[in-house]
Amino acid sequence: MQMRKLIMPFCLLSMAAMLYGCGSSSKSGGSLSSVATVGDTACAQCHAATADPLTGETFITQYQRSLHAELGCESCHGGGAQHNGVGPFPYELTSEVSDASKAARCAQCHDGVTTFNGKVAPLSSSINFSNGNHANPFGAEEAHEAKCARCHSHEGSILYGKEGFTGDASIINNTSYQPVLPRDPETFNAIKCATCHEHGGNVRQTKTRDVAGNVVTWDPDGNKVIGQFDLCTSCHTMNTNAGKQIGSGNVLAIANTAGGFTNVSTAAFYHNTRWFRTLPSTHVDQVASGTTAAGTIIEGYVIRKNQKNPCFECHGHEFKANTRALVDHPERPQTNFTDWAQSAHAGKLLSQKLAAAATVPAGGAAQVDAVMKAGVSETSGAAWSHYNWDATFTAAGASDRGACQRCHTSTGASNFMKNPAGYDYANNDFTHLQNWKKGTAKLGVAGTATTSSGQNELLYCWGCHSNAGAGKLYTPGARVETYAVATTGDTPVTIAYPDVAGSNVCMTCHLGREVGDTIKNDNDADGVRGFVNSHYLSAGGQLFGKSGYTYAGKDYTNPTFFAHDKIGTAAAPGTGSNGPCVGCHMTSPNKHKFTNVSSNSSGVITKITTSLCATCHTGSFAMTPEKLTAEEEEYSAALDALAAALRTKNIYFNKGANPYFFTAPYVVGGTNTSYTAWSTPYGLALWKDVMGAAFNLNLLAHDPGGFAHNRFYSKRLIWDSIDFIDDGILNNSVPTTLTTVLPAGQTLTDAQTYLGATRP
Repeated sequence: MQMRKLIMPFCLLSMAAMLYGCGSSSKSGGSLSSVATVGDTACAQCHAATADPLTGETFITQYQRSLHAELGCESCHGGGAQHNGVGPFPYELTSEVSDASKAARCAQCHDGVTTFNGKVAPLSSSINFSNGNHANPFGAEEAHEAKCARCHSHEGSILYGKEGFTGDASIINNTSYQPVLPRDPETFNAIKCATCHEHGGNVRQTKTRDVAGNVVTWDPDGNKVIGQFDLCTSCHTMNTNAGKQIGSGNVLAIANTAGGFTNVSTAAFYHNTRWFRTLPSTHVDQVASGTTAAGTIIEGYVIRKNQKNPCFECHGHEFKANTRALVDHPERPQTNFTDWAQSAHAGKLLSQKLAAAATVPAGGAAQVDAVMKAGVSETSGAAWSHYNWDATFTAAGASDRGACQRCHTSTGASNFMKNPAGYDYANNDFTHLQNWKKGTAKLGVAGTATTSSGQNELLYCWGCHSNAGAGKLYTPGARVETYAVATTGDTPVTIAYPDVAGSNVCMTCHLGREVGDTIKNDNDADGVRGFVNSHYLSAGGQLFGKSGYTYAGKDYTNPTFFAHDKIGTAAAPGTGSNGPCVGCHMTSPNKHKFTNVSSNSSGVITKITTSLCATCHTGSFAMTPEKLTAEEEEYSAALDALAAALRTKNIYFNKGANPYFFTAPYVVGGTNTSYTAWSTPYGLALWKDVMGAAFNLNLLAHDPGGFAHNRFYSKRLIWDSIDFIDDGILNNSVPTTLTTVLPAGQTLTDAQTYLGATRP
């Protein structure tokens, strides 16, 4: 046997081995540069028979199948010239060395930058392991109980996994499958690095039982490769080897696209009466509830099983989910995961799960079933559920939802941010979604349409993070946005936004799809055309004063003291370094909710959760929940006034129904005619100004935080739009118009307060 690839089996290497020559600091005896290397052959002369104490397999066997076999023993341990079975290594990695020290050693090379033979060492989050739930279990006593030891202990996980004690309740509850352990579980320890990683860094192989009771390889993703999904789901079970979904053991009646129900059979999990212990309750989107005209229900996160490390796409080595903090253990900390899952980026998925759980008695299979069927809907997350976003092309070769994928799917968002200049939605791959097929149709070329899957993505961790476990964001750079033209042949509008560091990730999607200048560049000849839609939540455009329709001769420059657009930059010391979006929306304790206030069920702001406001707003300018609530109500009232002014011209706005403007009041379920005669109120020469007023209403109505993002810009857009639409002239007639279009009462008072007596 060739000995060149044998690693020094002096210890159980718990994490990925280091790249040769990386690092120089001495941990035990010298440094990598000061101690000579001797090569693997010398190592093997003494350690060829050294075995894994739990599996009996030699370390050399494990090492040879690892990805690090080409690096050599001393790439991790350091030079062995002083060792010879007695002396120290530069890096001691024995069982006496803490996992934290081993993780720190791994991280020295796994920094996402260091290369070997043209390969970049992936950025590791292993240094976080010692702070995670696996290393610090909430119930360590479970490691000492017979069946619990299978997943709650280091030794039990390895020994039971080796003997095929893996799978659903039919295996875990079968006493004939439970092996007699060579060691007393009372001596077992909590999870370690080596629980999951064998010598050389590979993940450990797990066994299970087939229907005949034979010990076979645990391969729930069916790819015949020992991978991370197999390892993690050996405890956090998603489906059986035969592909049956894990759940309560009952049949789930899933409301389907045909208006009926599809029965989904589940295999009972060992913890089948606790939904928060049953991973598929939050990590499966049921295909049966695929998108209809009324949207879809997204029952969970979809794991990308076709990726090498699908679980680490979100979790990394810290593993802190802590769903139970919201269920029955409030003493446990909420985490980025519980925060994200309650955010709009997740369609408030976890909030829907908690609401469903509250309708069924706790601690039973019925509660598990209710939670598994609950999910994101049109009400909680239309941005994710409204269309089949993975449907890229129609059979005619037109974009179906391809152009939307950049913001409405994680796949599109991540691909765009990896390479904004080279992004092509035609290359978005959704093969991790069930039943998805890429057709032959291309842009402008007829063929077979893309087959949508029945599943939809939320904005997952990997949609924004290149390495979520290590907290590393994509770096798309400052946005230079080219907006879609309104009519074929129009001149596109291109706007260069400032570089706002981490907030560039947010700006990728929160800039709208059209701006006011799109209307100005429109070459439509008669002013009879469909509405130019600003789209939704375009806060970045408002913040920098770029998105609205501006009227000739009016100044929209921010006051010199305005600083919201400078938050998180060097121009506003003390506000962070990742730009205004991060500065405002991610300085709350629960930062991945992306909210900076708390509101009650009536929408009244009850608390300012971000710490940033107090940095600038002090003294008489200090922000309070009462002030924010009042300004929010005043902002809404001013928009009501603009909508009322448009109604005097027979232009009727409905915020929730595209294309938003109609010839009569909108009737749900009725026949509604969209408004297209923009030249009618004031003639052909002014049709763009008419649509511009409607554009500003739609823009700001779909930015509920517009009063805070840039209050000066928002007020000026509303003032000028009312000023023009009431009589076709910019003559500061707004104060009079408000009393004409709004009845006396609180709404009128609020609108008057917000807009003032003169142009803001």
